Amino acid sequence: MEEITTREKISNYIKKNPKSRIYSISDFSKFGTYSSIRKALSRLEMEGRLIRVSRGFYKPSEFNKLINEEVASDPDQFARAYAKAHGWKIAPCKEAALNMLGLSTQVPNVFQYVSDGPLRTVTLNDGRKIEFRHRTCREISKLSYKEAALLEALKTLGKERISPDVRSKILRRFSKRELEALRKRARKSRKWVYEEICKLIERSGNSVSHR
Repeated sequence: MEEITTREKISNYIKKNPKSRIYSISDFSKFGTYSSIRKALSRLEMEGRLIRVSRGFYKPSEFNKLINEEVASDPDQFARAYAKAHGWKIAPCKEAALNMLGLSTQVPNVFQYVSDGPLRTVTLNDGRKIEFRHRTCREISKLSYKEAALLEALKTLGKERISPDVRSKILRRFSKRELEALRKRARKSRKWVYEEICKLIERSGNSVSHR
């Protein structure tokens, strides 16, 4: 009886969230004992309602009839779920950061993240890899995920590759208020990165006094 109740609670909880979300076992801890949760997840997987993404991580089944296959899991959603389960602070870097912000259409072979946790590479069940690179995250510790992604994207591109087109794409994703808040918190970033944020604010048409 406990297994059925736990399964129903988990199923109802998942229905309330976006289909792209990825869950760790710990996300369901309030719905039963560890044993009952494991059994419930196993049953939901057997029923085809959950897909195991990696050991201990699951996503709702989402079959695309147009392409006649299961929708692949979102690597960024997995990285966030994995970091949350381990209590790490992370931010996408390299191509993952550019991809997230629409600054590159290239899909990386390995999705890389900076992390205050240990160096670790996780292989998803479909073969894709998520790499967590250890870094002392002083620069991003007080930033939101989105803000940290922008700083990492700028550093990946480098000063010489920040074109008007790149700035336009960034401004489509960041509001005036978000950029102003980031400017205040990015003073410890590289000088040119901080100056670029100031340029983005100026380009957005807002008058901001640079201290």
